[in-house]
Amino acid sequence: SRRGRAELLEQAHEQAQQALAELREVAWRVYPSGLDSLGLGEALAGVAERAGIPVRVTCELPERPPMAVETAAYFVVSEAVTNAAKHAAASLVTVDIRKEGETVVVRVTDDGTGGARSSGGGLSGLARRVAALDGTFAVDSPPGGPTAITAVLPCG
Repeated sequence: SRRGRAELLEQAHEQAQQALAELREVAWRVYPSGLDSLGLGEALAGVAERAGIPVRVTCELPERPPMAVETAAYFVVSEAVTNAAKHAAASLVTVDIRKEGETVVVRVTDDGTGGARSSGGGLSGLARRVAALDGTFAVDSPPGGPTAITAVLPCG
Protein backbone atom coordinates (compact mmCIF):
# COMPACT_ATOMS: atom_id res chain seq x y z
CA SER A 1 0.00 0.00 0.00
CA ARG A 2 1.00 3.59 -0.54
CA ARG A 3 0.72 4.39 3.18
CA GLY A 4 2.97 1.45 4.10
CA ARG A 5 5.62 2.62 1.63
CA ALA A 6 5.45 6.16 3.01
CA GLU A 7 5.96 4.86 6.55
CA LEU A 8 8.90 2.71 5.42
CA LEU A 9 10.42 5.68 3.62
CA GLU A 10 10.00 7.87 6.70
CA GLN A 11 11.55 5.16 8.90
CA ALA A 12 14.50 4.79 6.50
CA HIS A 13 14.99 8.56 6.50
CA GLU A 14 15.02 8.68 10.32
CA GLN A 15 17.51 5.81 10.49
CA ALA A 16 19.75 7.52 7.93
CA GLN A 17 19.65 10.75 9.95
CA GLN A 18 20.56 8.85 13.12
CA ALA A 19 23.40 7.03 11.36
CA LEU A 20 24.72 10.34 10.03
CA ALA A 21 24.64 11.88 13.53
CA GLU A 22 26.52 8.87 14.92
CA LEU A 23 29.09 9.08 12.12
CA ARG A 24 29.66 12.79 12.84
CA GLU A 25 30.19 11.94 16.52
CA VAL A 26 32.73 9.24 15.64
CA ALA A 27 34.55 11.57 13.23
CA TRP A 28 34.67 14.29 15.89
CA ARG A 29 36.14 11.82 18.39
CA VAL A 30 38.85 10.94 15.88
CA TYR A 31 39.64 14.56 14.96
CA PRO A 32 37.85 17.58 16.47
CA SER A 33 37.00 20.01 13.67
CA GLY A 34 38.07 23.22 15.44
CA LEU A 35 41.56 21.89 16.08
CA ASP A 36 42.60 22.23 12.44
CA SER A 37 41.59 25.86 12.01
CA LEU A 38 42.11 27.13 15.56
CA GLY A 39 45.21 25.29 16.71
CA LEU A 40 45.67 23.55 20.04
CA GLY A 41 45.67 26.60 22.33
CA GLU A 42 42.42 28.03 20.94
CA ALA A 43 40.73 24.62 20.79
CA LEU A 44 41.62 24.06 24.46
CA ALA A 45 40.29 27.51 25.35
CA GLY A 46 36.97 26.19 24.03
CA VAL A 47 37.26 23.08 26.22
CA ALA A 48 37.95 25.37 29.20
CA GLU A 49 34.90 27.53 28.43
CA ARG A 50 32.59 24.51 28.29
CA ALA A 51 34.00 22.82 31.40
CA GLY A 52 31.67 24.29 33.99
CA ILE A 53 34.60 24.80 36.40
CA PRO A 54 37.60 27.15 36.18
CA VAL A 55 40.31 25.81 33.88
CA ARG A 56 43.65 27.62 33.52
CA VAL A 57 45.37 26.72 30.22
CA THR A 58 49.02 27.44 29.42
CA CYS A 59 50.06 26.25 25.98
CA GLU A 60 53.66 27.17 25.15
CA LEU A 61 54.60 25.51 21.88
CA PRO A 62 57.04 27.27 19.53
CA GLU A 63 55.32 25.67 16.52
CA ARG A 64 52.38 23.41 15.84
CA PRO A 65 53.19 19.77 16.58
CA PRO A 66 52.28 16.97 14.14
CA MET A 67 48.51 16.51 13.74
CA ALA A 68 48.46 13.16 15.60
CA VAL A 69 50.31 14.71 18.58
CA GLU A 70 48.04 17.76 18.61
CA THR A 71 44.95 15.55 18.48
CA ALA A 72 46.18 13.29 21.30
CA ALA A 73 47.03 16.34 23.45
CA TYR A 74 43.55 17.74 22.82
CA PHE A 75 41.86 14.53 23.92
CA VAL A 76 44.06 14.12 27.01
CA VAL A 77 43.08 17.60 28.17
CA SER A 78 39.42 17.24 27.19
CA GLU A 79 38.97 13.91 29.03
CA ALA A 80 40.94 15.03 32.10
CA VAL A 81 38.91 18.25 32.39
CA THR A 82 35.65 16.35 31.95
CA ASN A 83 36.65 13.84 34.64
CA ALA A 84 37.67 16.61 37.05
CA ALA A 85 34.33 18.37 36.60
CA LYS A 86 32.17 15.22 36.68
CA HIS A 87 33.81 12.92 39.20
CA ALA A 88 36.39 14.75 41.31
CA ALA A 89 34.44 17.75 42.66
CA ALA A 90 37.38 19.89 41.54
CA SER A 91 37.22 23.68 41.82
CA LEU A 92 40.22 24.35 39.55
CA VAL A 93 41.96 22.51 36.74
CA THR A 94 45.39 23.59 35.52
CA VAL A 95 46.58 22.60 32.05
CA ASP A 96 50.21 23.02 31.05
CA ILE A 97 51.45 22.08 27.58
CA ARG A 98 55.01 22.69 26.50
CA LYS A 99 57.75 21.40 24.26
CA GLU A 100 60.49 19.52 26.10
CA GLY A 101 63.22 18.35 23.76
CA GLU A 102 61.61 16.34 20.98
CA THR A 103 58.37 15.81 22.92
CA VAL A 104 55.21 17.67 23.80
CA VAL A 105 54.42 17.27 27.50
CA VAL A 106 50.80 17.64 28.59
CA ARG A 107 50.14 18.01 32.33
CA VAL A 108 46.63 18.35 33.72
CA THR A 109 46.18 18.77 37.46
CA ASP A 110 43.07 19.35 39.52
CA ASP A 111 42.35 20.05 43.16
CA GLY A 112 39.59 17.45 43.39
CA THR A 113 39.05 14.37 45.52
CA GLY A 114 41.47 12.07 43.68
CA GLY A 115 40.99 8.36 43.32
CA ALA A 116 41.02 8.37 39.50
CA ARG A 117 42.13 5.05 38.03
CA SER A 118 44.03 4.87 34.77
CA SER A 119 42.08 1.69 34.01
CA GLY A 120 38.81 3.63 34.12
CA GLY A 121 36.92 4.02 30.80
CA GLY A 122 38.04 7.31 29.28
CA LEU A 123 41.49 7.28 30.86
CA SER A 124 42.34 3.81 29.53
CA GLY A 125 41.30 5.01 26.08
CA LEU A 126 43.68 7.95 26.45
CA ALA A 127 46.48 5.64 27.55
CA ARG A 128 45.97 3.58 24.37
CA ARG A 129 45.85 6.70 22.18
CA VAL A 130 49.12 7.99 23.70
CA ALA A 131 50.79 4.55 23.51
CA ALA A 132 49.91 4.37 19.80
CA LEU A 133 52.20 7.39 19.34
CA ASP A 134 54.98 5.73 21.40
CA GLY A 135 54.26 8.18 24.20
CA THR A 136 53.85 7.69 27.93
CA PHE A 137 50.73 8.29 29.99
CA ALA A 138 50.60 8.49 33.78
CA VAL A 139 47.84 9.12 36.30
CA ASP A 140 48.78 10.11 39.85
CA SER A 141 45.57 10.39 41.85
CA PRO A 142 45.83 9.46 45.53
CA PRO A 143 42.56 9.33 47.51
CA GLY A 144 41.89 12.85 48.72
CA GLY A 145 43.65 14.33 45.69
CA PRO A 146 45.07 16.10 43.92
CA THR A 147 45.05 14.36 40.55
CA ALA A 148 47.84 14.83 38.01
CA ILE A 149 47.65 13.37 34.52
CA THR A 150 50.77 13.53 32.36
CA ALA A 151 51.20 12.55 28.73
CA VAL A 152 54.57 12.74 26.98
CA LEU A 153 54.15 12.69 23.20
CA PRO A 154 57.14 12.26 20.87
CA CYS A 155 57.20 14.66 17.92
CA GLY A 156 59.88 12.91 15.85
